[in-house]
Amino acid sequence: MSHALASQLSPVTMRHAPSAEDTARIVENIHRIGPLLRENALLADRNRVLPQESVDALETTGAWRISTLKRYGGEEGGASMLLEVARAVGYYDPAAAWCVVISNGSVMLANRFSDEALDEVFADGPVRAASIFAQPQGTAVPDGDGWRINGKWPFASNSSHSEWALGILFIKRDAESEPQVGFVLMRRGEYEVNDTWFTLGMRGTGSNTMVAEDLWVANNRVITFEDLMGTGPERDPHATFGRRLTPHLAMSTTIQSPSLGAAYAALDYVTEMSHKRGITYTCYAKQTDSGAFVQNLGAASIKIDGARLLLERAAAQIDAAASGTDPIPLAVRARHRAGIGHAGHELVDAVNDLCWLHGTAAFAENSLLGRMWRDINTGTRHASITAPMGYELHGNGQTGTDYISLKL
Repeated sequence: MSHALASQLSPVTMRHAPSAEDTARIVENIHRIGPLLRENALLADRNRVLPQESVDALETTGAWRISTLKRYGGEEGGASMLLEVARAVGYYDPAAAWCVVISNGSVMLANRFSDEALDEVFADGPVRAASIFAQPQGTAVPDGDGWRINGKWPFASNSSHSEWALGILFIKRDAESEPQVGFVLMRRGEYEVNDTWFTLGMRGTGSNTMVAEDLWVANNRVITFEDLMGTGPERDPHATFGRRLTPHLAMSTTIQSPSLGAAYAALDYVTEMSHKRGITYTCYAKQTDSGAFVQNLGAASIKIDGARLLLERAAAQIDAAASGTDPIPLAVRARHRAGIGHAGHELVDAVNDLCWLHGTAAFAENSLLGRMWRDINTGTRHASITAPMGYELHGNGQTGTDYISLKL
């Protein structure tokens, strides 16, 4: 589908975030397939990859096409839509929600490439994607009218089901120039996926290693870090909403949502079971007979709500900024990064509290609570959302000291 044809088929002038009704429609679809996702979550955890049945079911909900631009048949949704949808998926399967976030976040990154490149990627409509944007682990060297790519990118979530992928690398234009950090856009079949994902939690994300060896790509498939992550598109009055979204902060915000959904699932599970379970070595026939249990359950619930409010605050500001042409200031981005990290810290504390309240049954191999505990403890420690780094970034903004990272 050419760019011109895409322009005729769907509007290209979307300037604001989608409506709450659009988000609610997708969330309702998620709850419709929720029981299937929860059942398949056991297979995902055991086999270390999302079952194709779950992938296909999510396709029917619209979850995979949230970040795709309207002109290519997507929702062109923002951070709030992705946060809410992934939270709903995470309630049933945090690993599936993680894949939804990574796929849409990767598309968000791809949206910063040229129209010519996007016409190729979305020639047949929305796609599933993967990406690695941490430390450069590859090289791009000029070769004729394109680039010769070599790289190895571990922890590439959703890589088993991705149709396109991005890898961060060093662009080496010549022997004299200093290498630039950039990204390559690769089609499925141009990279291999090595089975390297062996973890305690988020096992179903299939976060394996992408490998490209001696791959040639056209010029428009490589982009500099500044062009992809910079604020240029965020200031562009002609860019649509989806291209003005700030990709790193949006991904950092929404990548916490699978753990948020999992925490609510854990809370509901412990609450439901509390009417049936006693407290060993006590006179309490039901856990709800204990005032201490009831009080601590309420405290855990509020920790989860607090995390949700911090994430919703960040998502709302990201969408508001993308609806205009004033990028979010660095100090505000840093504050949100602290809030995102703190949200994860609260989710870990809450699920730990829930495990104390529920008892040792939480750590049975087939326990839903135990699986949520593993997934939350793993997911919240992703490098871009860890609480200690977020707190320090915020402190940098408060004190006017140099930021420890410019990936804001």
